[in-house]
Amino acid sequence: MKKIGLLTAVLSMIFVLNVFAQIKPELDPMKPRVPPDMIGKAKALKPPIPATPENIAAGKELFNGKATCFTCHGNEGKGDGPGAIGTAVGPRNFTNAEFHKAKSCGEMFWVASNGSKGVFVKKDAPSNPEGSGMVPYLNGHNSDIGLQGTPTVDEAELWKIVLYERSLGGGKCE
Repeated sequence: MKKIGLLTAVLSMIFVLNVFAQIKPELDPMKPRVPPDMIGKAKALKPPIPATPENIAAGKELFNGKATCFTCHGNEGKGDGPGAIGTAVGPRNFTNAEFHKAKSCGEMFWVASNGSKGVFVKKDAPSNPEGSGMVPYLNGHNSDIGLQGTPTVDEAELWKIVLYERSLGGGKCE
């Protein structure tokens, strides 16, 4: 009987925390995350691999595994992962079609490669009112804006993740 009560309490806590993460709004997805002096470079980036079902599936596997994207963005890319708890703003919701209309795949790759300045992980961390923060995830790359990262994936893997994220909002990489 005690086990059922404990299980119920744990499941209730998970539900409450999940609801909390889901209702936190993401920072305005239309605001640029790439610095103005680097936007041209970012927009020019193109995936070296096609957006095939196999590459998108591989990106999903990386997103929900090795790259740990799911921690903040959730298993379905809605910005509702457990890592969203305690952040000042919600992580990017990749199912937002408006975001994908406004941002290029190159910009998405650039942000994942270089990170973006802003609020990192916790509300009391150094913040920037112009954006929420993300650390860079690309192995063997020095961030163009000097951020320290959590390198977990190589370039080909990161492009597969971008292709997957893009597919969530109905966008394509051209």
